[in-house]
Amino acid sequence: MDDTLDRNDISSSPPYLGEEERFLEDEEEEEDELEMFQPPVSGFGESETHSLEEAEEEEEEEEEEEGDEGDGSKVDDAQIENNAIQMYQDMDPSREQIEVGGREIGAHEAIWSVSSFRPDWGPDKLRDNNALTYWQSDCPNPNKNHTVDLTFHQATFIRQVSLFIDYFQDESYTPKTIAIRGGTTTRDLYEIMTVECEPEFVGWLNADITSKK
Repeated sequence: MDDTLDRNDISSSPPYLGEEERFLEDEEEEEDELEMFQPPVSGFGESETHSLEEAEEEEEEEEEEEGDEGDGSKVDDAQIENNAIQMYQDMDPSREQIEVGGREIGAHEAIWSVSSFRPDWGPDKLRDNNALTYWQSDCPNPNKNHTVDLTFHQATFIRQVSLFIDYFQDESYTPKTIAIRGGTTTRDLYEIMTVECEPEFVGWLNADITSKK
């Protein structure tokens, strides 16, 4: 009886081993399936990687366009400066005044002062004969007048007031209305005339004071 049990035990072993083999095969199949669906190491799918490359190409193109625009702005600035210098020299009113016996008021003939100015853009820029520099006020109140004051050491006859204006360099600081006042002291100043500046004006603005009596 014991021998029969022993033989039954031995004969029952092959089915058990067969089940183990099937179990191992199932594990290998699952691993193969996981490898088939495993995403690339980069973490991006194929379509996502393609989209990333396109985005990088677009970014490079935008940078190239910005570079081209930057070069264009430099050319525009240079052209604006060249035009200003040309107009400043060609339309200089001092030659015409000299022909009729006039002359430019010297720095020593009056005390020049302004209502306010930004550092390095003070009243000295009004008389440096440079078309690319200018006086720039520094007043936080846009409704307040910005003034240039000349205090003469003695009574002086003024024939004309000339200002070179370049909107494209000064932009928001470019005057719209210029009022010219005169008198014997600061207490009795009266308005002699006003001059309106055209939009985006570039050139000399000449106010003939002798025409106002």
